[in-house]
Amino acid sequence: MTGDGATTLVIGDVTGHDIHAAATMGQLRSALRTLIWAEPHHTPAQVLARLDTAIPALALDASATCLLARLEQSPAHADAGLRRLRWSSAGHLPPLLIGPDGHARLLSTEPELLLGFKPATTRQDHTVDLPPGSTLVLYTDGLVERRRSHLSDDLDRLAQVATTHADLDLPDLADALVHDLVGDHPSDDTALLLARLHPEDRPRPPEAGPATV
Repeated sequence: MTGDGATTLVIGDVTGHDIHAAATMGQLRSALRTLIWAEPHHTPAQVLARLDTAIPALALDASATCLLARLEQSPAHADAGLRRLRWSSAGHLPPLLIGPDGHARLLSTEPELLLGFKPATTRQDHTVDLPPGSTLVLYTDGLVERRRSHLSDDLDRLAQVATTHADLDLPDLADALVHDLVGDHPSDDTALLLARLHPEDRPRPPEAGPATV
């Protein structure tokens, strides 16, 4: 959580699987964390734009994608029992949203450049209001991309599998997604980040974790 009470979620991917890729990811993670905490009121697009301008100084030798999201709640949203998801993507795959009715859909937007590809690029913010019971799924391409398959078909399959398992709690949902989409022989690294919005007018369920950190 940032100083303004929002919850920030980040997922990214770096080309390669060696120690250089790991070092690149470490540098980007540190830089991004610093920018988020230094400017807690900046939108995801503003943070990614700042990171774009910082990347040349890092002299990275690998390309990277990133999706930065914030779960926000204004007084008006609180009165309505809603949260607002605000996100920006630097070449990353679209978030998946599972609604309270169990239907999963991709939050697709126009593709944007990878991190640092063009430091002066203008990043875009996107928003959607989320009711209680919504589940957000962030992931890397290792979860969905398959050889000899079109990415659009891979993403459609992700939405179908997520809809099938929408009633599971988060740990079991994560396991089911990996089991059905990746199987026992992964061809790439896979990262998966899930967040579920619980009703605020009821006791916190055990899986929600602590109310404060």
